[in-house]
This record gives sequence, structure tokens and C-alpha cells, in this order.
Amino acid sequence: MRYLQYKGLLEREFKKSLKKIMYETCVVEGLNAPLGAKKLGIAKEVFVYWRSFYRLEKRQILFEQTVEEIKNFKSLYADQANSVELNRPFSHQEESLEGLEEAIERTVEYYRYLHYKSEGLALETAKLPLYEFSQSVVNNYREGTLLSELKHSAET
Repeated sequence: MRYLQYKGLLEREFKKSLKKIMYETCVVEGLNAPLGAKKLGIAKEVFVYWRSFYRLEKRQILFEQTVEEIKNFKSLYADQANSVELNRPFSHQEESLEGLEEAIERTVEYYRYLHYKSEGLALETAKLPLYEFSQSVVNNYREGTLLSELKHSAET
């Protein structure tokens, strides 16, 4: 039999398109080539061909997911990046907690702006989570939760 004949046979049997049949077999059920071919009653080579054709191999699915995530990263900070003014003067010139907080806030704004402008591809933006974490630490310190966590940890 040829691929087209197998396709027609399976679509009539399962009453679904071949793409849906292959998706359910490969992704939902997670069957490998020998088990998937056995389930569908076709030759393993045919199964492998269709799995590759519909991009349902694990590495192909992972690649497609990564591409989608990168596309979503492009617009991640769009609203913030368009409203930020990087050249505005600093409010706190002295070395204090307020000055540190403002510096961290500005750094976060800068890396979000850079992330948006580079469409998520600038290596430099890998530092963004570090500065966002630093910002949360300063906020926790200001709210008193950081010290209460430390006291609680010392007691246990």
C-alpha cells in the first residue's frame, strides 16, 4: 500500500483527519514508533514518516514550543517599554536605601526596555530576573516581611 491508501484507510476507520489521529497517538498518548504503528495497524516506516511530516517528534514539538515562547517574549514588556523615560533625572542622589531602590527600579526599566527593543533576543537581558529579585528584596525589607522571615527562621 501507499501512504495515500494508508491515510484513507485510517481516516475512514477513526473518522478523523490523519493529523488528529497522529496528534492523539504521538502527543496525547505519547506512543513511540513501534507502539504507535502497532496501534494504528500500519508499517513503522509509514508511522515515522507521518510523525515527521506533521512535526510530532519530541524534538520538533519542543522546537515549536520554543519558537512560540520567543514570539510571546516580543510583546512581554511592550506597555512598560513605550511609557518609560530612561533619561529622567534621579530623585535620590545620595547613597541611601531610597537611592538603591531607585537605581534598581531604573535598571529593571532599562532591561525591560532592552528586552522589548531586541524582541527578547538580547543576551544582556538575562540580568533582568536578578534585578527584579533585588527589587522584591528591597520591597520586602521596606514592608518588614524580610526581617520577620529572618526572625522566624532563627527561632526554628
